[in-house]
Amino acid sequence: MIPPGLRLTLVASAVFSGLIGAHRADPPRVTIDTGTLEGVVDSASGVTVFRGIPYAAPPVGPLRWRPPQAAAHWTGVRPAAQLGHNCIQHQPYGDIDPFTAGVSEDCLYLNVWTSSLPLPASRLPRPVLVWIHGGGFFAGFGGEERHNGGPLAKKGAVVVTLNYRLGAFGFLAHPALAAESPHRAAGNYGLLDQIAALQWVQRNIARFGGDPSRVTILGESAGGFSVGSLIASPLAKGLFQRAILESGTGIGSGISSRDDARATSLRFADSLHVYGIGPDALAHLRALSPDTILAASLHLGPPGAPAFYPVVDGWVLPRPVDSALASGKANIVPVIAGTNRDEGDEWMGAPTRTFARLISARGAPTYLYMFSRVGDDSANRARGAYHSAEITFVFGRPHPLQASAGSTSYDPTVADAMSDYWVAFATSGDPNGPPTSGKWPRWPRYASATDALLEIGPQIAPRTLVKRAVYDSLDAIARSHGRIRP
Repeated sequence: MIPPGLRLTLVASAVFSGLIGAHRADPPRVTIDTGTLEGVVDSASGVTVFRGIPYAAPPVGPLRWRPPQAAAHWTGVRPAAQLGHNCIQHQPYGDIDPFTAGVSEDCLYLNVWTSSLPLPASRLPRPVLVWIHGGGFFAGFGGEERHNGGPLAKKGAVVVTLNYRLGAFGFLAHPALAAESPHRAAGNYGLLDQIAALQWVQRNIARFGGDPSRVTILGESAGGFSVGSLIASPLAKGLFQRAILESGTGIGSGISSRDDARATSLRFADSLHVYGIGPDALAHLRALSPDTILAASLHLGPPGAPAFYPVVDGWVLPRPVDSALASGKANIVPVIAGTNRDEGDEWMGAPTRTFARLISARGAPTYLYMFSRVGDDSANRARGAYHSAEITFVFGRPHPLQASAGSTSYDPTVADAMSDYWVAFATSGDPNGPPTSGKWPRWPRYASATDALLEIGPQIAPRTLVKRAVYDSLDAIARSHGRIRP
């Protein structure tokens, strides 16, 4: 006899599959907690996508530099074929163009991809992958084409990508903001946006065929720093069950101390001729145009470099990521963490291995990787497996979207393997489960004694990379700053 709860899940799954599978001629519709959405079926992949879904109210006017508020309800059917506005930013990276959809402070939107192919009831509801984009916390958006969730959805996942506030809009830690906060905390509005999006997933993802009890957060660079921050944040407890960190963990870089963040924010206000730390100063800052704030933020540091980051504020982030892991005061979940071979060991490799050591010591299943794919042309052989090179392949795209990435004969294999491993991990917390079982080499569970990892590149194979001197040096530095206790 089928238990009532399971029967309800299977019935809901069957209804959903019928909605987007049996009636392909009709536009796909889903009703969530704020209203009814009408998505589209992508003709190339056969995957249903809902774009531009508001997950929070526009953070404009008096809501600038406040935690995200609830999105408004709507009546009738809301079209969900186009991306929402991207968060206001400039364009520091040639491979990220945010202006096609427009930039605005009104930018708290997410996108959902879900397979329109009926799947066996035993695989429903489906695991959920929530992608947090990179871009130095001052650029990027969830709707980039290289973040297209279609191929992953075809493999059995529901994929969510999101926008979050960037730069000064997302991470200003001015003391006047702390003074008005009931938590005496400032900054981290971008992290609070991510948390609000994960709360939206918990409330609504079942309507898209997703399983809210199998949510994997994943991100690259600033997205990886964000994932590390969410692991360390008590406000994200219970909102995800697994995590994937690509080229960034929040250890060693990517997160500011409260003092540093406060000093940066005061310099920012001074550059706008806003002085003092009282409510009048804050009112003046909130009255400035978005363009004025953006322009001022770009002159705080070296040209083209971000100035604002997540901050250890005592509320969203009570302590640094390494300290949270070392003390056990973190959201301990199975993780995949890794880097690209030529990003630099001090910047990425050693901190990522330290993260793996700390979280695996807490009993979490941990899997480490090194991405080593390099384009065949001479320019790519010179720069190697560079920062962000893996993104295309994680999303199951057999060829990089940027011509500058070059190509190799094994690119389709790398894309198929990475997307299989990622979906398997989202499904069960183990990258060796279906759909990878028997198809790809077995990925060893991380062990600090050997630094066991999986190399993904010309060969897909287990490796060991013992670098005790690097560990000892990094741990000594961390202990000297009081961030890891022996």
